[in-house]
Amino acid sequence: MWSALSDLFLDTDVSLSLAGRVATLARSPYSVEQIEAILIDEVYPVCRANLLQVAGEWAAFDDAWLQERIVALRRSPWRELRRFDPGRRAILASADWQATRAGLIAARLALTA
Repeated sequence: MWSALSDLFLDTDVSLSLAGRVATLARSPYSVEQIEAILIDEVYPVCRANLLQVAGEWAAFDDAWLQERIVALRRSPWRELRRFDPGRRAILASADWQATRAGLIAARLALTA
């Protein structure tokens, strides 16, 4: 799931990976609210710098690197200070996350119908 969420931080048109991202997230056991918390508390702090790079990662983040960084972040004594980063909320307002969120909700509704 981290990998699917990290796609939002690639230096490319992430709308092209929307269907795959939605499918992966829809299969997860987490609620939409929990997925949003994972996005802003775990994936955003690790991947956000890629959006500031002149030529950032565009294909995909390495899964092992991503996992290692997120696990290290969870253990960091400074982790709570990241809650004051205003960019955390900006990712939730992004068009790409909003499209992912809407697709996720629709996919989950389709599963229960």
